[in-house]
Amino acid sequence: MNNPSTPAALNVKRSIDRQRKEQRAVTSILGGVGLALLLIIVGCATLSGFGGFVLWKQIQRQSVTVDQMEQRINKEIASLQSRDAELASGLESAGAQLAKQLSLLEQAKAQLSRQEKDAATVRQRLSMLEGDSGERRSR
Repeated sequence: MNNPSTPAALNVKRSIDRQRKEQRAVTSILGGVGLALLLIIVGCATLSGFGGFVLWKQIQRQSVTVDQMEQRINKEIASLQSRDAELASGLESAGAQLAKQLSLLEQAKAQLSRQEKDAATVRQRLSMLEGDSGERRSR
C-alpha cells in the first residue's frame, strides 16, 4: 500500500503541514485582531471612566461655586436690606424735618401777613394824623 515515503503521501503530508501553518497564521491574526478589539474596548472604557471622573469633579466644583455664590448673594442682599432700612429711616427723618420746616414757614407767613396788616393800619393812622395836624395848622 501507500508508504509515507510515496509521493502522494508526501503531498498529503505537505498539504496538512501547509494547512496547519495557515491555521496557525489565521489563528494568530484572529488572536491579534481580538486582542486589538479588546484593547480598544478597554481603552474606551478607561477613557469613559476618566471622563466620568472629570465630570464628577467639575460638578463638585460647580456645586461649591454655586454655594459660595449663594452665600455672597445672601450677604449682598442682607447688606442692601440694611442700607434700605437706613435710607428709609433717613427719609422718614427728613420728611419729618421738612414737615416741621413747612409748618414754621406757614407760621412765618401768617406772622408776616399780620405784620403787614398792622403796618398798613399804622400807615393809615399816621396819614390820618398827619392830615389832622395839617388841618389844625392851617386854622
